[in-house]
Amino acid sequence: MVIILMVIIVYRKEVVKLKHIKKWCLIYGRRKTGKTFMVQHFLKPKKYFFVNRDRSIYSQELNHTISYETLQALLSEVDETALLVIDEFHRLGTEFLDFIQRIPKRGKIILISSTLMISKVFFHAKSPILGYFAEFPVSLIDLEDVLRALHPHFSERLSAAKLIELAIIGREPWTIEYFSKNTTIDIIKTILKHSLRTIPALIGEIFMEEERSLSQIYEGILRAVAANKRITTEISSHLYSRGLIKKDDPSSIQPYLHNLCQLGILKRIKDQLRNRFYYYHVSSLSELFYYADEKYAISERRVSESEWDRIISEKLPRIVEKELREALALKMGLEERIIQNTKFEVDGLLVKFKKPEIVLEIKWKNKLNHKDINNVVKNLEQVDCRKKILITKNEISPKAHASIPPDIEVVTTNNLIKMLLSFEEHNSIEKEK
Repeated sequence: MVIILMVIIVYRKEVVKLKHIKKWCLIYGRRKTGKTFMVQHFLKPKKYFFVNRDRSIYSQELNHTISYETLQALLSEVDETALLVIDEFHRLGTEFLDFIQRIPKRGKIILISSTLMISKVFFHAKSPILGYFAEFPVSLIDLEDVLRALHPHFSERLSAAKLIELAIIGREPWTIEYFSKNTTIDIIKTILKHSLRTIPALIGEIFMEEERSLSQIYEGILRAVAANKRITTEISSHLYSRGLIKKDDPSSIQPYLHNLCQLGILKRIKDQLRNRFYYYHVSSLSELFYYADEKYAISERRVSESEWDRIISEKLPRIVEKELREALALKMGLEERIIQNTKFEVDGLLVKFKKPEIVLEIKWKNKLNHKDINNVVKNLEQVDCRKKILITKNEISPKAHASIPPDIEVVTTNNLIKMLLSFEEHNSIEKEK
C-alpha cells in the first residue's frame, strides 16, 4: 500500500517574504527545489513564460510558444499592476539583460534561473542591470515546513521518528512520490537506485555554462565534502590527489566554495573554538549519493540489497543530526556552530551573538546503552551553556534516565516534533494563507 502524498501542498515560509518584495525579483537556486511551483501556485502571476532549451518561449496564458520579439513587446507594455514571470530566463542570453535595462520599470517582473551564470553575469560589477532586481535564493524546503504538511495526515500512522526521517527526505519535493509504508532505509534505497543519474544531474545543470574542467572541480568538491572532507585544507588535498587542481592550495578553491554556498548547494558552519569553517551539503540526499558513490562506487556497479542497507544505515544518523541541528537553529533564531577537538565533540552548538545558548547531542539509534549515556553527559558538561539537550530516537529506560544530570533536558521524537511545530511564527504564516 503506497502512501499518496503528492496531493499535499507544502506551504513554505519563503512565500511570505516573496510577497512582501515589491521591486523586480530574481529567484535562483538548484533545479527541483520548488521555485516554479511556489511562484505559480502562491503568487498566481498574470503572465508566465518558460524559455525552452532551443530558446523558444512558452506562454502559459496563450498556451503556445511565442517569439522573442513578442516577449519583448509584452515586457515593454507592462502596467503598474502586472506580475510577469520568465522561467529559465538565462537561456535568452546576455542581450536579454541589455533589453531589460531599456524598458520602463513598471509592475513586477520575476526572473527564475537555475545555473551558475547568474553569479558571473547577473551580479557582476559590469552587469547592465546590477541592482535592478531583489535577490531571492531558493534552496530546499525547510524541514519544519515539510513536517507541518505531513503531520496532520500521518502522525497517527507513523512513528514520530519515521515522520521526522520522511520530512528530511521530503525537503526534496520530487522524492515524495516514493514514500510508502516501508522503512525509511527501504524508501531511501529505492530513491537512490532509481536516481543514480537524476541526483547528480539536478546539480550538474547548474554548471552547464562552465568549461568541463571547472565542472569537474565543482563535482570534486561535492564528492570531497560528502566523504567528510569538511574544511578547506582537506578539500584542497582531496582535489589535488585526484589531479583536479594543479597545486594543493586551499585559497584556490574559495571561489568555487563561494558559488556552491551562494546557490544553496553547500552550507558552511563556523568552528566555535577555531577560526575555520566546516562545509556540508544542503541536500542530505545529495550528500548520501555522493558519499555512497565516492566510497562504494554505487553508480558504477551492481550493489546488493544488504550493501545498500549497510551504506544507508551508517550515514542516516549523521544526516538526521545535521538536519535537526539546522531546523532547531532556524526555529529558535540562533546560529549553528561546530565544536570539534581532540578532547570532546558535540553534535551541535546554537549561539546568539557568538554566545553559546544551546548545546545538542543527537543519538539516532534504537537503544542507548550505559556507555552512550556516559559519553553524552561527558560531552555536554564540557560546554558552558544556558541549555543542554539530548535528543533521542526512542524513549530511554528509567534507569538510564536516572543517570542523566537534571540540567540536561532529554527530548524524544514526539516532543521534538512539538518543539519544531510550536511558537507564534506559524500564526503569521496562516494569516498569509
